[in-house]
Amino acid sequence: MNNIDFVAIDFEHAMPFKGSVCAVGIVSYKDGNIVEEYSTLIQPPHNEYNYYTTKVHGLTPEHTIDAPAFIDVYQEIKKRIEGNVVVAHNAFSTDKACLEQAMDLNGIHEDLNLDWQCTYRITSAKLNLVAQVCNIELNHHEALSDARACAKIFDLYQNNRLPLNEIEEANPVKRKTKKRSRTSYGEKLKGEVFKPDFENAKNKENPFYMKKVVVSGFASADKKTIAQELKDFGADVDSAVGKKTNFLIAGENVGPSKLSKMQANIEEGKEAAIITYQEYNEMTKGLALDA
Repeated sequence: MNNIDFVAIDFEHAMPFKGSVCAVGIVSYKDGNIVEEYSTLIQPPHNEYNYYTTKVHGLTPEHTIDAPAFIDVYQEIKKRIEGNVVVAHNAFSTDKACLEQAMDLNGIHEDLNLDWQCTYRITSAKLNLVAQVCNIELNHHEALSDARACAKIFDLYQNNRLPLNEIEEANPVKRKTKKRSRTSYGEKLKGEVFKPDFENAKNKENPFYMKKVVVSGFASADKKTIAQELKDFGADVDSAVGKKTNFLIAGENVGPSKLSKMQANIEEGKEAAIITYQEYNEMTKGLALDA
């Protein structure tokens, strides 16, 4: 399908490890129209799910008990994306990682010659917010629906019809950080936040309890807020990525060194994941810090 304009893709994953894909949706776009759609559930390794990823997309082992494995649907995915512009929301921290890690897990080592584009980098806003502003129907975190919405957003962008000013005005995070100078990114975390308090952690039933977490790429005030939340959740907050780091929460200005070190941990099969602030919010949604 190399005669199309672009392909939009969305993966859902079952565990913090992004290669544990459990669903995929793919939309092929040509001349402003959807020309093909493909979606399937995928059985993740051992059909195992994390409680917090299930909270995001609603999928459980019962949904995928009879679903094909990634290796069984890979050729269907490949023939739709190979050699194409591939668009996703949070492409570089989520969907690209899902694909590459699932391929590696299944012993697939080939270059699909993909030109990745990211609608989150274009809009700096969550997919559901952008869809709402653009009047695009969305069943958020259903893979095909997310891919379809992403395709329509990218088509608007290509044709200079994406209302970026309206999206920015509707985005509370963007409004909050817009007032800060770029120099506010330079201040490092310090002090008590680096001293974990597992015994007095609030709400120990959360994915960050007793996990080593690094927060990077955010304005200083936001970084402090996230780090303090993590400490209250019982996380072991650190300033640098090491061999034992479990999570890197990556902002838009995260350093390439931290990303590469964390990616190396993932590729070595460690319990490690790179997540965006959006994913952090999804994973902690509904978790009261006074629980």
